[in-house]
Amino acid sequence: MDRSFLSDENTIKASRDFVCIRTVTYEDKTEAIFLKSTFMGRTGGDLRNFGFCILSPDGKRQLRRSNRGPNFAYANSREMAADLRQIAKQYSAKTTGKESNPALPQMKSVRLGINVASCDGLPSVVVAGRDQSEVDRLNQKLSAVIWSQELAGRFIYASTTNLNDLNIVAGARGKTGILVIKPDAFGMKGELIGAIDADVSKENLKSSLAFAADKFIRNSKSHGIHVRDGRRTGQIWETEVPVPDRTRSFNRGTNGQGRRSRK
Repeated sequence: MDRSFLSDENTIKASRDFVCIRTVTYEDKTEAIFLKSTFMGRTGGDLRNFGFCILSPDGKRQLRRSNRGPNFAYANSREMAADLRQIAKQYSAKTTGKESNPALPQMKSVRLGINVASCDGLPSVVVAGRDQSEVDRLNQKLSAVIWSQELAGRFIYASTTNLNDLNIVAGARGKTGILVIKPDAFGMKGELIGAIDADVSKENLKSSLAFAADKFIRNSKSHGIHVRDGRRTGQIWETEVPVPDRTRSFNRGTNGQGRRSRK
């Protein structure tokens, strides 16, 4: 689905007129309440780790019916891109009279950023500062370069003023600045593969990130082997919102045996 819809060149171009939000589902209690109301409506039921919806600019009205994914709403990526362009025409962008960059798309914590980066096969970038003003300054510097064609979508971002958050990253203890991290296969830990000084120029920041993205080698994963290895080695991710324990039966009418599945 992602390869045929969200990664399509036409969809990416059309989406630049939208604020694209990646939900964290089980990692934020407030967001979980919103997602249940948006995707479950009055029917109730358990929160699911998927969903696609287009909302009005105030986030209060569904412009298109929510569904499991864009492949359930559109026949192909060309149809999706055309619909996005049509919706964008109905809303004019607000201007402030001065040039600005979109905000940095951050995960809510270093821990979650590294985990999502592992899932997506991308490097993680963590802005680490000793106070919030330092972090804000570095985030502004990042937001000025990451939306270029060379860098858009190539990292998962997070920031922190608590340097203890970096204890799960080998080689990053006590460091500040813009840190490039390779997550481990299970997204529980990471390894520092690049540290960019806080005083870096815009041009050098862009080239350093492009170099890191080009050299990054993702962990190769096979779903079945990955899940089996995780269970065998006790790699358990604790979510903020409990994940419903669902039981599904497979091969009904053949051997009558079911399989327990947690998602």
